[in-house]
Formats: sequence, structure tokens, C-alpha cells
Amino acid sequence: MLLLLLLLAAVTVHTLRTRRTRTRLRKFGTHQCLPLPPGPPGEPILGHLRIIPTDNPEHAYAAWSKEYRSDILSFNVLGQPIIVLNSVRAAVDLLDKRGANYCDRPRFVLFEEMGWRKTLTFMRWGPDFRMHRSILQRGFSKTSVRVYRQLQEREALILVKGIVRDPSSWETALRRFATAIVMRIGFGVNVESDTDPYIQMATDASYALGHGGAPAGTLVDFFPFVRHLPDWLIRDRSMRFSRTWRWAIRQIHDAPYAAVTAKKTQDQKHSLTKMLLEQRAGQIKSGIPPELSIDDIKGAAAAVYAAGQDTTWSTLVVFVLNMVLHPEVQEKAQRVLDEVVGDGRMPCFEDRPRLPYIDYIVQETLRWCPVSPIGVPHRSLEDDVYDGMFIPKGSFVYANARAMTHDERTYADPEAFDPNRTSVL
Repeated sequence: MLLLLLLLAAVTVHTLRTRRTRTRLRKFGTHQCLPLPPGPPGEPILGHLRIIPTDNPEHAYAAWSKEYRSDILSFNVLGQPIIVLNSVRAAVDLLDKRGANYCDRPRFVLFEEMGWRKTLTFMRWGPDFRMHRSILQRGFSKTSVRVYRQLQEREALILVKGIVRDPSSWETALRRFATAIVMRIGFGVNVESDTDPYIQMATDASYALGHGGAPAGTLVDFFPFVRHLPDWLIRDRSMRFSRTWRWAIRQIHDAPYAAVTAKKTQDQKHSLTKMLLEQRAGQIKSGIPPELSIDDIKGAAAAVYAAGQDTTWSTLVVFVLNMVLHPEVQEKAQRVLDEVVGDGRMPCFEDRPRLPYIDYIVQETLRWCPVSPIGVPHRSLEDDVYDGMFIPKGSFVYANARAMTHDERTYADPEAFDPNRTSVL
């Protein structure tokens, strides 16, 4: 019965979406019907649901981009148009130069079910989005982030000492480093050791975020009514997972916030939570309705965690991997550091202008293995035309960072790890 209901819903949604798209195709332009971007053939009703790989789709997108000789691809999943951008030019032209049309996000119903609500990464375009974006822009502008340099240098020293003390636990030490910085900036929480409870909280939240399902790509995202059905009826893995792991997301929101309000954190004026709480308290004291709710404050701080913790850790792991695979790069980097810094102290931000090769290594690490290969999808607010191709209103738009950073038109031998390539770009 449930299968029949879902099939009926899929057919209805597909029919309505396809009809709307075809209507816009007929109406858009004055002289001709514009084609959608190319893509592989789909299946009736399901479209490309079973054709797009579940794991590592960025590789398939890049291959299709070459096959169809197009930087932009189009797909259809149960009637939902999906656009994939595979070049820097296309991404800049649409997401940057036409950003007003692509500033929206799909509704992430699964992540809502999991507990991610007031978090900028998963917000739809609107007043809440603009408010949260403004908060993070003010807190992390080029001038604002300078106040965190001392924190980063101190945590880097703790990291190096930890690895020297116990080389076998290097991954745990990297996890503590990444967690300590984002928790201190977001909440003012001090992560004391590799076994600090906040590290496990961060690990649990990262696992929950990474294993629930593709953003805006699960059953409940396409059919939101499914969230109201009992587990015994729906039997959907993503829904079961989101409900089972909801505690991990709530914990990363609530536990650090509770520590801040109980004054158990470091007295650091640059903690985002502390600053927002003071702003809220000041507005209430002045008789002004507070701009931010408590959930807004928790969500803004959690956005710092979501954006920085796991991405920093995974990038550092890739860096270590490439230093092991390419000892000649490691040896050159060590020579450069010895020449500029010597062996009596750690490098600091003031040394950076004299350490371009270290910057090249960082840039090559990010290029060689992007931490978020296809990122979080955008959503087009209106119909658009690009290079003679039609992009329907409401399309989910993905930027394939992996295809861009391995584009042979820009990078010779893109699979090779070569920091020197950055110096000639």
C-alpha cells in the first residue's frame, strides 16, 4: 500500500513539474524553444534517480561533462530539474555574477528532521537567511578574523606537541585541533585534551551530518509528507538514521550553549555566542524586541562548527597523506621553514609573506582533494538562459568543485600533487 502511495505521488509530482517546465520552455524567448543543458538519458517517471551514482557522483558528472562536451549538465529526478556546473567559468557566471537568482537553497527536510534548523548552510532565501548571513559576515570578515590569529597559533603549538608526544594518535590530535578552534570561536569553549567530551560531540555530529543522505536528495526531501509517517510504515533508511541521530545534532547546539550561559567557558570576548547573547540582552534591557531568538544564536554558532570542524580536519588528513606520498615536497617545505623561521620557534602569521611555498602546498591540497566535492545545492528563483540553454525556475544547482579543480584545460596532469603549479597560475 505504501509503495503504491509513493509511486502515485512520484507520478503526480513528475507530471506537474514536467508540465510546468514545458510551459516555461514554450513561453521563454520570443523565437524558439530553448534546449535544456545536455545529460544522459533518464528513465520514465524516475528520471535519473537510479542513474546518478549514490557514492562520489562528482566523478560521474565530470565524465558526462566530457562526453557531452558541455560545462553544464541537466538531470531530472522525479520531476525535479537538477543542474550541475562543471567549470569555474560557469560557476562564476551563474552563482556569482547572477547570484541574485541562485541565492536560494532547496528545502532540506531530512536535515530539519535531524535538528538542523537555524543554520545558515541549510537555510532558504529570506529574512532569516539574510540576518544569519549578516551575522557571519560581520564576525568573519577579513579584518575580524585577525583576532583569532593568536588562538590558531596557540592551538597549532598544542597540536605539534601532541603529535610529537604520541605519533600514533596523529589523527586524534588533528581532530582536537580543528574542534578546539571552532568551539572556541563559536562558543568560547576550551577543548583541553584529545579526550575532551567536546571532541566526541563533534565527531558524533559530523557522523550524523555526513551519513544521513545527500542534501535535498532523500525520499523525505522529495516527499515531505513522509516525515509524518511512523517508522514501521515508511522503513526509509535516511529517516530512521535522522531520527536515531537527532540527539547528536541537538547536543552540538545545546551543550556548548549551556556552558556559555552557565559561565563555564573561557572569558573570551570574541566568542560568537557571547557577543550575540550580549546583543540580545542589550536590546531587551532597552525595551527593544530582540532581533535574535535563542535558536538563532544556537544556530549561528553551530554554523561555525558545521563550516569549519570536519572540513579542517579532513583537509589536514589529506595534507599528511600527501607529505607521506611525496617526501620531496615535505623536504623542500622543511628547508624553506628552516631558512625563514629557524629551529627555535614555530612559524607565525607574520612569516607568511616569506613562505609562499607553504601557501602553494595548502592550495594544492585543497585543489587535489576538495573537502566538499559538489557542495550544498543552490536553487534558482527564476527561469534563466545561459549559453543558449534553458535553466528552469526551481532547479537545484550543484557546483562540481572536483571537476573544476581537475580540469585539464587549467591544470596539466591534474591527478598529480604538485605545489609548484600554483606559482604559475
